[in-house]
Parts: sequence; structure tokens; C-alpha cells
Amino acid sequence: RLQILSFDRLQFLLLGKTTARPAISRIGRQMMVHKVLRDNLGKLRVFAGSALQPGFARQMADAITELHKYAKTPEDVDRFIECLRPACDGAELSAMKFADIALIFRSYADALAGRFVDSDAQVRAACQAVARSAIVKGARLWVDGFASFTGGEMALLVELLKAVDHACVALCLDPTDGAPGSSDSGAASRAGLFEPTAATHREMLELLGKAGIKLGKTVVLNHVGRFATCPALAHVEQNLYCLGARKAKTGGDIRLVAAANLRCEVRWVARQILRLVRTRDCRYRDIAVVASDLGQYEHYVRAYFEDYGIPFFIDRRKALNRHPVVELICTALEVVIGGFPTADVLAYLKTGLVPTEPARIDVMENYCLAFGVGGRDWLGTDPWRHQAPDDAAFDEKAVNATRDEVVRPLLALRAALCPEGDARHKTPPGAIVRAIWELLDALRVRETVARWIEDSHSRGELTAADEHRQFFDRLVDVFDEFVHVFGRDELTVPEALGILQSAFSQMTLAFIPPSLDQVLVGSIERSRHPNLKAVFLLGATQKHFPIPMPPTGLLTDADRETAEAQDFRLAPGSAQSLVERRYLAYIAFTRPSAFLHISYPCVDAKGGPVVRSDLV
Repeated sequence: RLQILSFDRLQFLLLGKTTARPAISRIGRQMMVHKVLRDNLGKLRVFAGSALQPGFARQMADAITELHKYAKTPEDVDRFIECLRPACDGAELSAMKFADIALIFRSYADALAGRFVDSDAQVRAACQAVARSAIVKGARLWVDGFASFTGGEMALLVELLKAVDHACVALCLDPTDGAPGSSDSGAASRAGLFEPTAATHREMLELLGKAGIKLGKTVVLNHVGRFATCPALAHVEQNLYCLGARKAKTGGDIRLVAAANLRCEVRWVARQILRLVRTRDCRYRDIAVVASDLGQYEHYVRAYFEDYGIPFFIDRRKALNRHPVVELICTALEVVIGGFPTADVLAYLKTGLVPTEPARIDVMENYCLAFGVGGRDWLGTDPWRHQAPDDAAFDEKAVNATRDEVVRPLLALRAALCPEGDARHKTPPGAIVRAIWELLDALRVRETVARWIEDSHSRGELTAADEHRQFFDRLVDVFDEFVHVFGRDELTVPEALGILQSAFSQMTLAFIPPSLDQVLVGSIERSRHPNLKAVFLLGATQKHFPIPMPPTGLLTDADRETAEAQDFRLAPGSAQSLVERRYLAYIAFTRPSAFLHISYPCVDAKGGPVVRSDLV
């Protein structure tokens, strides 16, 4: 039986069905790291001052995930630090950084022991399970779509190759470089276009040789059938970045466009898509729009494609930290913590989830602004009488009725979490979650979201309906992990709010295209669409194309070089990322089979000048 698997899914099939412990999610991992940082704050040497800052737990969780993906254990990190100390010439800061990371890594592993399973930490167990797995033994294996593997993925792949009857691994290499991946093939080209895959091939050959796995004859696929109807694109594929390559006529199939700004760029793309569909025998599903920085283009794409009647699907995970329910929870907790400041109360009321008519809320807001209503006024028991007896600008009776209605659920939340207004009062996580759910139920939030789902369906907005439908499942998961991770501790409301806000910031949803005939809009590294006739590359600028440079995280290039010198393999640094950018540009340029349109704005969103990418 054919099974199409990712490495994560393969690990689940090898291990997931046999474990009784729940798997910790990415958000749960971040919560656990936050707890570990709080517990070990006094032991940190480098990161003590920033350990509890917003976003730091996510960066530390990313560092732990990287260690897991490269099959490192806390013992491996300890041995690396021991080797590093005698040779610590000029690398004292790196040594202290790794010591802090090792402390949190070990404490994190101890905190998970017996309670959760971290799927990223299961590589070694998965490698051991391969030999006794019925789905692997005697199977035929094909590996495709990878440019590189992490240390853990490579180890698992080697074990798979030992167990299967037949295997074929496909890598994108230059067939003109002699024997691809051999130790002496094109040493001068190792910083070239295909270096990411060439390095993967060299590493794989070395590991397979050590494992005693016999290799068959290398099959080199020289014929490129994708560009049979477009010689111009075939010429680009064969000569990309080759100095001195001959010029070739594009025949209009390849175009480079400089637009006045982002808005004009997207409008031009929308018009070209309609032209291709009407005159060049293209379907919408044959066309993709690839943006180097999808975040700055998404708004314009939605606006212009809807105006021009172009069906489209944006292949991007959607963040949920701005969902109305998340904003309601966070603003309600901020109201309770801050003593009912008027700005926070009004932000809570404007989430659209408080069952009070918007017109009444607007009148009360105007009243608050007119008379400078503050926190004590909201908490007082006496009716508001700020208006002069002979002033009839506001109906104070109606304003007080609105005030009593909207404040009642907040006062109940305050009584449950901050008795007597004490924000330093510590509460078990289970009680915090229970109080939040009581607030949501008092406001009939579930019924409101259900109505939103029905309204989205009636308007044909299937993606919006799917978003609201998935949201509550994710919210329940976050609260469950919050209780499981911090169940033995007691937290103040500010501490709980900081943890939940950090968790909400990581909540994302992925969507399935609701129909078949749509233009795919995505980024280079996410979008996978093999049968495209036309591709529009947006934002081919020096700063963003083919992808923006990723942030460095906790470990700098100097830290990674220190680790590499001690044969402690981690993810590559920024120098390797620059090499990989060229490879991603090659993928972007060779994705279509008939039409390639590259564009960039002359100015950015703020009116500043933009430099065209040197890869174009």
C-alpha cells in the first residue's frame, strides 16, 4: 500500500501509536520553557536579565527544538561544553551561552519526563523502531522534495535505507559537475548554486559508506521536459548565473517589470492574470503568485483580486493573536489587573463579543470622554451623576444601565482572580481557566462565533468560516496545556496573562483550498505546485528576494562557528543562508513551464527607494 509521509508523520507511525503520554505542542513547549526559565532564573549567567522578557521563551524553545532536530541530548551538550572550555580562546561568551542553554535543556527534559512526549526529541527512539517496524521492513522507498536534512532526519533516513528492499533518493544537482556529490567533483563550485543539495549528497554518501550500504548506479536526468514549449525558460534553467552565457529572445514569455509602488505592482499582476486566462488558454489553477514578503503584499492581493473577480487562495498560516475572542480575553484580564482604566474597558467592549448594542456602547464612550470617567468610577457602586442638572446632552439613566450591564461580567472575573483588587494574588491555573470560561459563557461567546460561522457560509466565505470553526479547538488546546504545564504552580494574573499572550501569539491556522480553480498565492519556501504554466514573482528586491534573511535567534554566527570547530553540528549560519538564497531563486525562476513575470516596486510602502535584487 502506498503511503506518502513527512518525517513527522513517519515518526508518529513508528512511535506515536505505542505511547500513552500526550504529545506536547509547539505552544506547550514554549509554556514549559517559560516555566523552566522562571524556576532557574538565578542560575543563568548570560540570559538572566532577559529570561522573562516577552519573546525570550519562544527563542529558547526554538534553540531546544534545533538541538532535538540535530539529535542532541543534554548529555551531548554537556560533553560539548567540557570540550569547549580547554579550547575557549576568545569564545568565553559562547561557552557561557551554551552553558545556560544546557541548563534549560536539561531542566526541560526533566520536566517532560513521565508527563509529555516531545515529538522533536523522539528521533533516536524512531531510529531504533525502524528495524522492528512492519511498514518499513521489505518496503520500497522514494525520497523526493528535499534540499537538505537535519541531523536527526539524516540518521532516520540511514536507518530506513538499511531496512527497505529498494530505495531511490532524488536531489536537484547540476549534471555538468561530473559525478554529483563525489569528494572531488567541482570543489570550486561548492559555494555555487547547487551547493545546498551537493553538500547533502556528500554527507549522505559518507554516512552510507560508514553504514555499509551498497549503492546502485547514479541516474542523471539530463532531459528537462517542463520547458518543451518555452525555449526562453529552458535557456534560463540551463544558464542561470553562468557568466558569459549567450543571450536568447524571450518572445514575451519572460518579463521584468519595475512598478511605481506595491499597489501598482499588484494591480498590474491582476490585469496580466485576466489576460492569460482570456487569451492564452490558462486556467486560474495554472497560475501562481509568489511573493518574497507575503506579509506586505497580502492586503493588496486581497483587495485587487477581489475587485477584478479573480478567485485566489493565499497559502499562508494565519495568526490568531488578533482574533476577537483572543482580544476579548486579553483586554478583560488587563482591565482586572489595571483597576478598570477606561481605555481598556472600551477596548474590551469594542471586540464585538459583548452582547450590548453598539449604539449604547458609543453613547457611553462619549459620556466617559466628556466627563473623564476613570477606574474608580467603574468600580463605584453609586450611579454616575457627572452631568449638570440642567444639561440634557446625555440620558444618564440609560448610560448607567449600560454601565451596569457591561461591568457585571468583569466584576465577577475580578472577584475570582483578584480578590479585593489585589493583582498579586496567586491562583491555580485551573481556577484561572475556569474564570475565563465563565466570562465567555456569560457573554454567550460560543453562540456568537457559531453565528459568525453561519453568516460566513451564507456569504460564501468558506475560509473565514473554517477559521472560526478551528479557533475554538485551538483555544481549548492552549488552555489544556496551560493547566497541564503549570498545574502544580500558582500564578498571579499578570504572570498568567503574559504566558497566555505569548501562547496566543504562536497560535496559527492552516487552511485547505476551498476550490480547485484558484490562483495560488504564496511564498517561495511554502508553495509547492508542480504543474504551473505561469508564475508572477512579486517583490524582487535586494532586501527580500528570494526570502528575507531569518533572524539569528539566541545563537550568533560566532557561536555556531565555535560549535562547528568542535564537530558539534547545528543549523547553518547566515553565510550558508546566503548560499541557499541563490538556490531558492533558482526554484522560483524555474517553477513555471510557459510564462515567468518578475516585478519589483521602485519605492517601499513608506516612499523610500528600493534596490532591485542582484539575483534578477
